[in-house]
Amino acid sequence: MEEKKTKKPYKHLFFIRLIVGIIFLFFGIMHLINPENFQNILRASDTPLVPFNLVFVPIAEIVVGALLLLGLISRIAGIIGFIIMVIGAWTTLILMHLDPSQLPDDLTQKPFYPPIFIPIVLALLSLYITIFGCGAWGIDSHRKGKKEG
Repeated sequence: MEEKKTKKPYKHLFFIRLIVGIIFLFFGIMHLINPENFQNILRASDTPLVPFNLVFVPIAEIVVGALLLLGLISRIAGIIGFIIMVIGAWTTLILMHLDPSQLPDDLTQKPFYPPIFIPIVLALLSLYITIFGCGAWGIDSHRKGKKEG
C-alpha cells in the first residue's frame, strides 16, 4: 500500500501573516479614524475618486489584515494586499518626487507619507503569502486538513 505524503505547512508563514496582518489592520484603522492626512495624500498624488478611495481603501486594508490574522482565504487576501501596496508604493513615489508648487491650492506642504520601503516590503510579503498560502496555524490549513482526512 502506498502511503500518502502530506506536506506540512510552513510555520514561518504564521509570523509573516501575523506581521503583515497587524500592519494592514493598523493602517486601515488609522486611515478610518484620522482620514485628513490620507485624504491629503490622495489629493496630492492626484488619485482619482478621492471620496470613494477615502472609504474603500481603509476598509479593504482592515479586511485584508483581519483575513491574514485569521489565516482565512489567505491567498486572496495576499493578492488584494499586494495590489493595495503596489498602488501605495506608486503613490509614495509620486509624493517623494512632487514639487510643493504642484500641490493642490489648499495644501501648503506635502502630506506625511510612510518611507518607500514599507509598501514595497508589504507588497513582497503579500505576494509571498499569495504563493505559499497561510502556513501553519491558520483556518485555511485547518480546513485543508479536514478535507483530506
